[in-house]
Amino acid sequence: MNYQTIALVTGAVFTLTVSPSLHAAEQDVVIVTANRMAQSADETLAAVTVITRKEIEQSQAQDVIDLLRLQTGIDVTRYGGPGTGTSVFMRGTNSSHTLVLIDGVRASSATTGSFAWQHLSVSDIERIEIVRGPRAAQYGSDAIGGVIQIFTRKNKQLQLRAEGGSYNTRLFEAGIGGGSKFKYSLNLSARDSDGFSATNDKNYSYDADDDGYRNRSLSGNIAVPFGDKTELSINGWYSGSENEYDQGIQDNRNHTLNVRLSNQTMTNWNQTLSVGQARDDIKTTSAYPSRIKTDRVMADWQHDITLSQNHLLTAGLSTYTDKAINQNLSSNTTVFDKSVRNNALFLILQSRLGSHDVNLSGRVDDHETYGTHKTGQIAWGYNATPALRFTASYGTAFRAPTLNELYHPGFGGYYSGNPQLKQENSRTSEIGSRYTISKAQQLRLTAYRTTIDGLISYQGTNRQAINIAKARIDGLEVEHDYQRGLWSLLTRFTLQKAIDDSDKSDLVRRPRQKLSLQLQRKFSSDGNLGIEWLYASERLDGSAKDKRLDAYNLVNLSGRKEISKHLWLEGRVENLLDEDYELIYSYNTAGRSYYAGISYTLGK
Repeated sequence: MNYQTIALVTGAVFTLTVSPSLHAAEQDVVIVTANRMAQSADETLAAVTVITRKEIEQSQAQDVIDLLRLQTGIDVTRYGGPGTGTSVFMRGTNSSHTLVLIDGVRASSATTGSFAWQHLSVSDIERIEIVRGPRAAQYGSDAIGGVIQIFTRKNKQLQLRAEGGSYNTRLFEAGIGGGSKFKYSLNLSARDSDGFSATNDKNYSYDADDDGYRNRSLSGNIAVPFGDKTELSINGWYSGSENEYDQGIQDNRNHTLNVRLSNQTMTNWNQTLSVGQARDDIKTTSAYPSRIKTDRVMADWQHDITLSQNHLLTAGLSTYTDKAINQNLSSNTTVFDKSVRNNALFLILQSRLGSHDVNLSGRVDDHETYGTHKTGQIAWGYNATPALRFTASYGTAFRAPTLNELYHPGFGGYYSGNPQLKQENSRTSEIGSRYTISKAQQLRLTAYRTTIDGLISYQGTNRQAINIAKARIDGLEVEHDYQRGLWSLLTRFTLQKAIDDSDKSDLVRRPRQKLSLQLQRKFSSDGNLGIEWLYASERLDGSAKDKRLDAYNLVNLSGRKEISKHLWLEGRVENLLDEDYELIYSYNTAGRSYYAGISYTLGK
């Protein structure tokens, strides 16, 4: 796509913004991730997106990556088909620069620093909250590009679903839930796929056989009230999977658990105590067999204090401990067995002064390895008119080195960790506007600049991990929501320039332009039909100039139809145009694929 085409698309968006709209006010979506408490999406001073359970069901997405890749400022990569390694880049930052939470638990690996997106089933998701921009002052390490929080499924009745499709894919899920005071939910899913060859003949380890995937997942939650002012909730998620790759087989076990006690201590004072755990257990069977187990235990004690009608103070203490053991199964030896601890104090003040909103956030982290680190953020909002709102913010963030980067002994003396590493540091400036054109139309514009210092790179003696690189990322995000009768159109455009500041080269696998359109047609209350179009420009994939990934267009169709009471027929066509494209050099992606299913829901 050239700039003339982009200009035409942008022009089309602005043409829509001055067209008359007919129906329905925009839903007031509640988000809790931006400032660690519930508020409407329009009240936040951050760039946010919420993907609801209803939207997930309408899209018939095969996995969470199908949902995230359509969102503003998010790019994804994958080493082949289902179950293969997957990365999410937010606002051009590294995959380890996005903090991933599952029901409030830090879920990224303590060794790699990234979350295993490939093993999260959409069957287990109630909603996804995306906050773009730094959130270290609220959450600490990793939130340089932003935060993605997954809330696990909350069934309100019995539901069953079965699906089959291309690559001999089979899916079955079942769930139950309900309750008024004592609320409960349980969801299970099983997915199997023969897959396709992850690599092609450009890869040095190319093997033409299919690489299959098997996943079993479970999620559940309960909420128990104690009187009118106290509630105990427990949320859990488990995934057990097996994926094939050219050199062997990998068994994966992932789970998170969160226990939360909430109490309204006084009329103006609420406090929440939560304890969580995240664990990964990966066993690789190959010529170099290994087992890597990581464990994170964390606790937060948060206080929300209403100082007056227009001033809210949030204060809290946070701690987590990361542990990891890496074993070489061929020699039955321990590669490393290490742990680190981090303690923190955070404060968030939200104030409204007439037409102005001001948020001040600060946090102090005390890390066992690199010591004390302070982060802060200031955000301002101004309601120029009831329909027009301007925002601006400045925030600092950081990422602590992972256990691999600190302690891994490397391979034959190469690519070893470094206990002397310091944290990576970032600064982000951002301005934005939100214009509610009508009850059915909204336009949001956001521009930002992020600089990251001390990026960790394996460039020292024998490729040892050292702090050396610097990156600069400039971006513009355009979001337009439009509804007319039973039709809706979501337009998401991202323009970004993510470069290595030392030689001005692009950071790998980040397109400079990305555009997505999601057009939906509802059929009263008994179904919907949708089409998705995603465009991504060419990307660099390695230091060699010939290793560039071509631009691509991806078109998907989806639909649901109620065929009798409680019974739904569902379907999805992915890559309708059978586009031949790569997300990573020499790794394949799926061709045109068909999926059909049937679901049963007992209740409203």
